[in-house]
Amino acid sequence: MRQNSEVQHKVSTGADSVTVTDLPGYEGCLFIVGFPPGESQPNGFFVRMTEGATVRLTPTLLRRLPYDRLMKIAVEVRVRQLGEAVAPEAGVRPYGGGDEHARAVAEVYQWAVEHGISPRKAVASRWAKSEATAGRWITQARKLGLLPPYGEESAR
Repeated sequence: MRQNSEVQHKVSTGADSVTVTDLPGYEGCLFIVGFPPGESQPNGFFVRMTEGATVRLTPTLLRRLPYDRLMKIAVEVRVRQLGEAVAPEAGVRPYGGGDEHARAVAEVYQWAVEHGISPRKAVASRWAKSEATAGRWITQARKLGLLPPYGEESAR
């Protein structure tokens, strides 16, 4: 179960969807966010009630739905899922980095750009590191000539 300071919930993933459950105030509701294959931008949203639902879904409850929070959760999970798919063998970064690690960072970076995902978030998610660390690794890959200078990747 994933937790943050605002919401306690459960997340599960499918091939092209992310399902969020156990959202406080919405017990028994399944929030399913759909994605096109290989993409990180949602293209569908569906609410399903389970048999044991303790909440009755009303128009007022739907208006109060923390939709932006649900989308943020779903997109972050999807970015992590796609990042793992593109570099499943990445493992841990060797001490001091190295060219092989920089190549793996560049691969995840380029894949993220192609799929409209924040490259820094994709790299951070792939190795479960902070975005600041991912930024340093991206800078190192640029210095090694594995990535174009900042701002030129969209000009390709």
